[in-house]
Amino acid sequence: MKYVFLDCDPGHDDAMAIILAGHHPDLHLLGVSTACGNQTVDKTTINALKILSVSGLEHVEVVKGQAAPLMRPPKPCPEIHGTSGLDGTTFPVLTKKPIQGKKAIVYMNEVISQQTEPVHLICTGQLTNAALLLTVYPEIKEKLAQIVFMGGGVGVGNTSPAAEFNIECDPEAAKIVLESGVQIVMVPLEVTHTALCTPTIIERLHSLNTSFSSLIVDLLMFFQDAYKKVFRFQHPPLHDPCAVLYVARPDLFKTELMRVDIDTESRLCAGRTVCDIYHMSTLVKNVHVALHMNVDEFWNQMIQAVQKADTLSSMNK
Repeated sequence: MKYVFLDCDPGHDDAMAIILAGHHPDLHLLGVSTACGNQTVDKTTINALKILSVSGLEHVEVVKGQAAPLMRPPKPCPEIHGTSGLDGTTFPVLTKKPIQGKKAIVYMNEVISQQTEPVHLICTGQLTNAALLLTVYPEIKEKLAQIVFMGGGVGVGNTSPAAEFNIECDPEAAKIVLESGVQIVMVPLEVTHTALCTPTIIERLHSLNTSFSSLIVDLLMFFQDAYKKVFRFQHPPLHDPCAVLYVARPDLFKTELMRVDIDTESRLCAGRTVCDIYHMSTLVKNVHVALHMNVDEFWNQMIQAVQKADTLSSMNK
C-alpha cells in the first residue's frame, strides 16, 4: 500500500484521477488539494468535493490551494472543461465542504509529515502548490517518496505550440519542482495521448447501468465533444489518471532518466519542457520521463476503480 496525496484542478480527467487514487487497491489517498487551472480555484475545489461525494470517498478531505500561479495570471480552460470545470452532467446537492481557514500547503505539510511511510505526491494540475510546499517547508523533501506529475511534453505542446497546459500555466512553479532534488517523474503528453477513451471504453462504463455510471459517461462524452472540437481528436485522451497509475503500477510504464529544464523566459516557448533525450547536457539528470504505458492495463485498472466507486456511490442508493 502506497500513501498518496493528490494535488489537482478538476477538470474531467482530474475527476477520474481522484476516483483511481481513491479506489486503487494499492493506494491510500491521504487528501486532495486544489489549484486554479482548468477553472478558478473556487470551482475546482467544488468539483473535487463533488467527485468525492458521489464516488464513495466522502471521508477524504479537500483543501483549497492557490488561486493564481506564482508570477502569472490564471489561465482557465473553459473551451475543454466548460464554465463549471465539470460541464456535461448534473451532480446531486453537495453537502461536503472543504477544510476552512487553512492554507493548502500548511495542510499538505501536516498530513505528509505525520506519515510513517514516505508519501507520493501526485500533481495533475499546475505545480503551484507543490512549488510553494517545497519552498516554505524544505524539510518535507525527506518525507516524499517522489513527486509524479502529469504534464509537459517531450516534443510539441497542446495549448501552445511548445508547451503543455499544466506547465504553461505556471512554468516558474514547474522549474522549482524539477530543480528541488526530490525524485521527479513526468508523465507527458506522449504517454497520456495514448489513453484514449474509445467507444469500447464508454460501453464498458455504460454497461454498469447505474446513476453513477451514467454521470461518468456524461462527463466523458462532454470531454469527447470538446476535445474533438478544439484538438480534432476522435476520442479524448484521459491525461491525469495516467500519473496516478504510475504510482500504483510503475511496472506498466517505460521511463528514462534525463535532464529536463523549464523555459520560463521565451515569448514563444514559455512553459516548454526541454527534454535532453540525447543526454547532451552536463547538468544533473533530474526527471524520470515516462515514454510508454500499457494502455490496455491502464483501462482495466481505471474501470475497476470506477466499478468500486459504483458499488459505494450514494447516487445508487
